[in-house]
Formats: sequence, C-alpha cells, structure tokens
Amino acid sequence: MKVLLVEDSRRLRQVLRAMIGRLGDVDVIEAEDVATARLALERVAVDAMILDVRLSDRPNDRGGFDLLRELRHAGRVLPTIVLTSSSELEDVREALRLGARDYLLKDELSAQVLVPLLEELREPPPSRVVRAATLGEVLGSSPAMESLRQLVLRVADTPSTVLLRGETGAGKGLVARALHRASRRATEPFVVVHCAAMPPTLVESSLFGHERGAFTGADRRVRGHLELAAGGTLFLDEIAELPLEMQAKLLHVLDDRTFRPLGAEREVTLRARIVAATHVDLPARIRQGLFREDLYHRLSVVVVTVPSLAGRGEDIRELAEAFAAAQPRGLTFTPEALEWLRHRPWPGNVRELHNVIERLAVLAEDPHVDVATLEALVPPTEITTHVGEAVQTLLHLPAPDGRSRLHMAEEKLLAAAMLECDGNKSAAARLLGVQRKAFQRRLDRLRRSG
Repeated sequence: MKVLLVEDSRRLRQVLRAMIGRLGDVDVIEAEDVATARLALERVAVDAMILDVRLSDRPNDRGGFDLLRELRHAGRVLPTIVLTSSSELEDVREALRLGARDYLLKDELSAQVLVPLLEELREPPPSRVVRAATLGEVLGSSPAMESLRQLVLRVADTPSTVLLRGETGAGKGLVARALHRASRRATEPFVVVHCAAMPPTLVESSLFGHERGAFTGADRRVRGHLELAAGGTLFLDEIAELPLEMQAKLLHVLDDRTFRPLGAEREVTLRARIVAATHVDLPARIRQGLFREDLYHRLSVVVVTVPSLAGRGEDIRELAEAFAAAQPRGLTFTPEALEWLRHRPWPGNVRELHNVIERLAVLAEDPHVDVATLEALVPPTEITTHVGEAVQTLLHLPAPDGRSRLHMAEEKLLAAAMLECDGNKSAAARLLGVQRKAFQRRLDRLRRSG
C-alpha cells in the first residue's frame, strides 16, 4: 500500500510516518505543498492520501481543498483522510463534499485512531453498481428521493458519522440500513439502538456492556451494542432522547474511538461506524440545555435529511403499489383512488401509508380499491377533521363585500402562512404543502383580484 502524506509541517510528517509504520508493508510518500503532491501523483500510483487542509502559515490558506477539487475534476477517486484543527470543523463538511473519506483533528491525533482508518482504506470497496442496487428499497422517483439516494451512495464508504434528520415515519431507519448495505461494511452487523426505549438505569450497560460482577445482578459478561456492532454500523435511533450523562460518554467514545465496558480493566477499540437519527430540532434542544453542542457537531459531520411524504406526493403511487404488491392478498387501485391517496395529508409519513395499505389488504371486500372503499376504511387524520369543521363554519358565515367564501378562505390562509414564516415565501409554501411557484401564482392572482 502506498500512502501520499501531504503536510507542510516536517515534525508532524515524522509523527504521522511513525504512526503509519505500525501497519507494516506501507510506503509513505511525503509532500509539503500542493505542487509537490501533484508531482507525486503523476509519478506514483498511490492507494490513499492523508491531506492537511492548510498547507502554509497563512490564515486563509486552504491548499488541501484545491488538490481535492483537482482530483475530483479529473474524475480520480483517491481515498483521502483530511487533517484539520478543532477550530476548523466547518472545513470538514467541505472536504467531505469534495470526496474525502474521513477527517482527523490534529489535537486528537493518535495511532489508535489513524491506523484503523488506514486499514479500512486498504480494503477494496464493492463496485458502485452493486452498491447502488442495494438502494432499490429506498422507494420513490421524485427529485428529492433521487438526491437522497445519490447522497447515501456517496457517503456510504466513508467512516464518518452520519446524522439522519426527518419527521417521524419518514423512513430514517430504512435509509440507515440502506447506508449500511451500500457500504463495505455490509457483511458486518447492523445494530439498532432505540435510545427512547432504553430505561435510564440500563443505558450505559446496554451500550458499553459489562463484566461479571460489575454490579449487583451481573452474573456473566455481556457485550454492549458498541462491541456487538463490530466493524459494521451502530444505528442510534432517536438520539435526542439519550440522557445528558450518556451524551458525554458517547462524545468520549467518538473522540477517542475507544470505550470501556463496566467493570473492565482494558479499553476496547470502536470499529463500528455511528449513524444517528432524530425527528426533533437538535439545535433547539441545545439552546434548552438538553443536548450537548459538542456531541451534535461530532454527529453531524454528514447530515442527511429524509424528506416527508407531504413533500413528495408524486411518490405516493409508487409507494402504495409497492406496499400492496408485498401483501399476501394483492391489491390494485382505481386512478381516482390513487389521486385520493395522493391528496390526503400524511402526518405519519411513509409508515402511515404502509399501515393503511396493510389495513386495506385485510379489510377491503374487493381487492380492486376505489374511493368509496378508502373513505370507508381509512380514518380521517386529525388535520382532516379540523379542516372539515372549519369549512362547515365558514360556509355559514356571511362573505363580506360580496366576495366568495373560497376567495376569502384562500386569502386568509396565504396571509396566515406568510405571517407564520415571517414573510419567507419558500417557507410559507412548504408550510402549506405546495410548490413555491404555485404559492407565488396564488398570491399574484389574489393581489390582482383584490
């Protein structure tokens, strides 16, 4: 294995060379700047690169990014670990966007952290075609879902932590599993930890494991989730519900890549990749003192947002037909029924749609589902009930100035959305569940008629 080390500090190059030497059978080619690195890349077929973001004493220097951009523009895939300081964490996201596999903080540099990363780079990743095929279960042909699949495919082979954001029921767990299956870790375990479901008194033991005799009732050694995940993926679902004390301990694990089971004398190296998920606003939790800001930054190296079903109505037909085909009793839908499904609000997202299809497969008398069947078997959502009540009230109110009640309702709804979103039209359109252009057209029409 040949590793190109691009670092302007001679002393740090010596330290890194000594660390890399622990791997054995590794040739290290050193470069102190971008120009020297270019020459090395032209003359030697290197297998991986360790690259400093800043290659001079100039505060604004980001020469490492220039080299990454050149490689990307040339279509050259070179597994890269980026070196940066703790004050430059914003640079990490840019490096990952440019194709870096992972990053290391200089003030936390150690052989225990660096060597496992290089060992992972040694292993040949599965082909892109094979990895892309594993994403077929992430259903949806909308632009939002296509972008999601491309991002997952790009992130899959990096060891970086990933934070999945999205509403409850949007499919964060499915995306986490797809991320695992599309990576080189696919043959290793995929371990799920439901943070909200763990009793506070058992959280530490569940994650770290314990030795026999570590506490009352510990009659045998138990491996925790961190160890059970081995070299695979540890999925921390609903990470916001993790107690503050455990957040501090998890941060230590992510920083040092080691942990110690309860009652153990020796530390265990963390080999698994961490993927976390939440449906809540973590920055808001930070402001409330309920979530650690440093842990948030550690988890959000790569952020993947799973879109809500309301934001991709064009996918509902594909999802409904796929869920129906998977039922023991096959279902089909009339075109009108599919439109009914498309325009129904889905506060429970994909999970709610799946449950509806399963209910239809059990209870529908006719496997060819029409609107009447849907109205009979699918209970109205809370929002549908409230809207219906509001409409009934509106119909019995006088329309002022001779205007139609429909015009009045639309005008008030658009105005309320704009007020709620402080005049941001894009945000107001999302709040109403329509495209921004459609929202703008409605505003223009109301202003012309008003």
